[in-house]
Amino acid sequence: MSNAELSCATDGDNDICLSDQVRHRAVGDDGIVVHLRNGRVIVVNEVGLYIIQLLQKPKNRRFLIRSIISEFDVAADQAELDLVKFLNSIGQEDILERGESIDLKY
Repeated sequence: MSNAELSCATDGDNDICLSDQVRHRAVGDDGIVVHLRNGRVIVVNEVGLYIIQLLQKPKNRRFLIRSIISEFDVAADQAELDLVKFLNSIGQEDILERGESIDLKY
C-alpha cells in the first residue's frame, strides 16, 4: 500500500495532506484507504482516489480544485463543492492533517 511520506509541516498554513497513519491502494477505478491507528477502512471513488493521491504531499484547496477541473472536466463551482464535501467526510475519519487556518466549510 502507498503511504504518506511527509506530514503537513509546510510553509503554508492552508495546506492539507494525508495523515502519516494512512495507507491507500487503487483497486480498479476506486481506492481503499486504511487508517493504521484506528483501523478504519474507507472505499473512495475515482475522484476520491485522485484527491487522496494528490494529498500524499501537502496541497492547498485552490490547487486541488484546479487539478480536479483539469483531470475530470467539471465546472469550478461543482469541483469546489465536491472537494469540500469529500475533505469534510474523510477529515472526520482523521485521514487528513491540515494547517490551523484552513476552512473546509462551504
